[in-house]
Amino acid sequence: MKKIFVIFLTIITLGSGMLLGGCSMVNSRSEREEMIRIADSKKMKKALENFLKGLDSKALTPEGKIKSYEIQKDKLKYNPMGGLIIKIIINEDEKLNISMTVQEEESGNYRVASYFISEDINKIVE
Repeated sequence: MKKIFVIFLTIITLGSGMLLGGCSMVNSRSEREEMIRIADSKKMKKALENFLKGLDSKALTPEGKIKSYEIQKDKLKYNPMGGLIIKIIINEDEKLNISMTVQEEESGNYRVASYFISEDINKIVE
């Protein structure tokens, strides 16, 4: 009888562990998809482009020093203090990168709350 109880308990423990592990993987995947959805939104694009135009008034135009940007979607993560941590690459050059925390305002728009600019970007926008 004791042997059957131990086998039953082992099966229940393994089953619940697999179930919880599977739920955690689904949760992680849906969280990643949500971050990508936010990063790809029109409101995020507007916030990032306004920020870049603050660094270079002619950004994203032929006359600007900042010609293009790309969000590194594999580097997205939530900031424990709130917001989304985003890394962008400027002009397709890995040395020209900006890490920033973007937060949603009460109005529903996004704003760059804090950022770190690589030295190489400082050199081109001075």
